[in-house]
Parts: sequence; C-alpha cells; structure tokens
Amino acid sequence: MKSTLFTFCFIIVTNLLKAQSGELPLNQPAPAINFQQHVGKQAPKDFSKGKILVIDFWATWCAPCIANFPHFNKLADTYQSKDVVFAILTEEKLSTVQRFFDRTKKQVHGFNLVDTSKTTMKNFRVDYIPYSVVIDKNNIVKWAGSGEQLTDEILSKIVKNEYVAPVAKEVPKPDAPVKKTVKAKPFFSFSITYSDTTQKQSPGGSSLNSNGDYISVTKSDVQLGDLLEDLTGFGRRARIITNDTTKLKRRITVDFNSKFDTTLFKKYRNWLLTNKPRKNLILSLMGDALKFDAKVNKVTKPHYELVVTDSAKLHSFMSMQKGHSSFSDDYFPKFEIVGYQLKDITTNLEGSAKIIITDNIIDVNRYDLSLDISNLKTIQQTLNFHGLGLKEVNGEVELLEIDFY
Repeated sequence: MKSTLFTFCFIIVTNLLKAQSGELPLNQPAPAINFQQHVGKQAPKDFSKGKILVIDFWATWCAPCIANFPHFNKLADTYQSKDVVFAILTEEKLSTVQRFFDRTKKQVHGFNLVDTSKTTMKNFRVDYIPYSVVIDKNNIVKWAGSGEQLTDEILSKIVKNEYVAPVAKEVPKPDAPVKKTVKAKPFFSFSITYSDTTQKQSPGGSSLNSNGDYISVTKSDVQLGDLLEDLTGFGRRARIITNDTTKLKRRITVDFNSKFDTTLFKKYRNWLLTNKPRKNLILSLMGDALKFDAKVNKVTKPHYELVVTDSAKLHSFMSMQKGHSSFSDDYFPKFEIVGYQLKDITTNLEGSAKIIITDNIIDVNRYDLSLDISNLKTIQQTLNFHGLGLKEVNGEVELLEIDFY
C-alpha cells in the first residue's frame, strides 16, 4: 500500500519536460541515441547494435526516476543474458550525475549515459520522466511508456517477438457538481468539488510564499484526510483524530488562488495554524462546505524526535537542485526525496510511518534523501546513512481533531 502522501508529493515532483509534437510512434525506426559521456562502464557508440535495447530517460532531480532504479535493475538482471541491453540517459552535466552516484551509492545495472547535446530526449519526444522505450534488434520501437509500466510480461513478449499492446490512455471521469464556490476577485477565489472517480487525474500544483503559506493550490481527486495532512502538516494516521473516518476517505478537488493580500487573511492569521492565514482560510471554507469543525489539542505522550546525528554527513546530502522539490513513493515503503527541508521530511515520515515524529531542528537547507520505512529499524538505518536519527521522547504533542456535524 502506498503512503497517503502520494498525490501531494506527485504534485511537487513531476516537473514535466517540455512536450514535443506528438508521441513516439510504435513499430517505426527509432531515432538516434546520442551521448557524449558516461558514468562507470564505457559504452561504444554501437552498444545496442543487433540487440534489444531498453533505455530509461531520467534526471537527478526526478524522485520517481530514482525510485524506479530497483525495478529497472530487476529487469536488467533477468534479461541481460538474453541479448537485451539496458541503459539510462540524462541530459545533465556529468559532474552532477557523478556526484549523485558517489554520495547515494546507488547502482544501475546497465550503461549510464549522459547526453549534454540534449537531442536524444527531443528526438524520442519525451515529455515526462521516468520514460522508458524498448527497441528491437532491427531498431524498431516496440514499446514506450512510464518506467514503472514496463513489466516482465511486456519485455518477455518483445524478446519472443510477440505482439505487445500499446500503453492504454486513462480518460478521467468528470467530477461531481461543485459543492462550494467562493469568489472575491481580485483578492482570492476558492472552489471545492466532490469526486467519486477512481481514474487517475492530473494532481494539480501549488505555490507558496516565503512563509510557507499558499498563494495558490489545486489538489485533484484526493482523499480529504490526505488533503488535511498536506494543509496542516499533521500526519493523517498519527496525529489526526476524527468522529467519522469514512468521511476522511471522500475524494475531493480543491482550487484556491490568492494573488493579492486582503484584510480578510489577517483575521485568519492564527485561526488554527500559527501564522498561516491562507491555509487557515482554506480550512475554514472546507469546514463550511463539508460540515466539519477543526481544532488543535495538546496531549502528553511518548513519541519520536528527528535529530541530527552527524552534521557533516547530513550536509553532504544538501540538495543539488535549486528551487525544485520532488518526492516519490511509487515503490512504498521505500521513497525518494529531492529538495525538501527537514521539517517537511518529518511530516512525510510521520504520515507514512504512522508514528508521531517531531523535530526541533533549526535548518532551512534542503536535502536529497532515500528512505525505507518498512519498520523502525529500516527507518533508523536509512536516516543514519544521511546523518539523521530518531530519538524516543515523552512530551507534549499536538493533535488535529476533525469533528463532522
């Protein structure tokens, strides 16, 4: 089961590449694969000639790409002995790619290519990553799609020269009627919609001011409990209590935009969250529309505190990205974090591991981490790898209470 933060993190993560005209045509000759540099084993220019090629496009800033490495390696371990060649390719600087592998100790079971000419992704019409393409021995494109969608079954059929159906396109169902809409331009706009579809929809996006408060946010087809976790920072399964868990599972779509300040925001400055007037306004409007009250209670109980165990090691994992954050739990309970502050990592840990975690660390730097929350032991091990740890404490913590009426 994936963590509850999938939609939120996907919103921050995806940063799609600029789309080219049209999709890569199947059963047609593959474009040229250009690369100038490599990490690890050197690849000759004709490294895939006469063999089936699986190529995965990725970047160090893309958490879903990094999360896909074990899946890629598993396929490589199975098929490399069957005239199948595996390679990954990025357009980033060699120094960036080399630093990524040096500090993370991650491995890729295939050629690791760098295309600084930025022509290969363009020629392959890559408009999102991780994006994988399978090319047969005659240089014909047989399959293309998201990296995690390339299964053992699909690759086996290609090796046997059997027909493989193209990746099905998901068509979102329309949302239910809008339940609540508030507009007060030019100050702000707000709408909330119930959504009963199980189809995957565009998750939307968000922008924050320097105080971490929303300027605009769109969350599409998410469970109410997940949205509350995102808005408040209270872990849904650890620190949100309610009189109706069923209603927390209702799927909704919310849109909020506040380009200009208004005296109304000041009224909500500390309504529920400290110094977060816009988030508080959203929560208030949501409560009116969905008929719930929200309040914060303080209790004393055992919990965990995130602490720095090795500051030098932690600082070696300061994010290589500027102004970009990315998160993936596609292979939960393992997940990849790119460009997050420690306070946000604490929220992710709490929501995913379902245990209360606090932190008193004053650190505004952003970090790139790989975590495994299978159990407390793996959490500690992967945190320690990055110079962090969890300490057992007994003290006051805050709980978010949601009462439906």
